[in-house]
Amino acid sequence: FQGVVLFHSFTNKCIEGSTMNRMEQMADATDNLDLFGEENQNINSLIFSDARQLTFDITGRIVIPNDLLEFAGIKDKALFVGHGKTFQIWEAEAFYKAQEEVRNKAQENRPSLSFKRD
Repeated sequence: FQGVVLFHSFTNKCIEGSTMNRMEQMADATDNLDLFGEENQNINSLIFSDARQLTFDITGRIVIPNDLLEFAGIKDKALFVGHGKTFQIWEAEAFYKAQEEVRNKAQENRPSLSFKRD
C-alpha cells in the first residue's frame, strides 16, 4: 500500500495519520482486549471504523477528505506535526494553543524518557 491512513483524533481536534503497517500493529494490539469488551469496541469505533486509506498520486500527494478537514477546523492551510511513529495534521492556531498547554504541563510535571538498550 503506497499511501497513508488518516482518521479523526480522539484526543485532539486534529487528524491522525500513520502507515498501514502501524495501523496493523494497532489492530494486533487489540487482540489483547476482550473481543466484545467496551474498550475494544471504543477503539474500533474511534479509530478503525473511521480510518481512510489514501494513496499517493503520481507526485506523492494525497487529497484529505472534507469531513476530516472540517473535524480539524482546517480551511486554508494545514500544519503537519511529527508524532513519533505517526503524525498529526492540525489547523495551525489550534496546534500552537495545544502545544502551549502541553508545554506548561510538561514543565510542571517534568516527564522523563527511558531509552531501550539493544
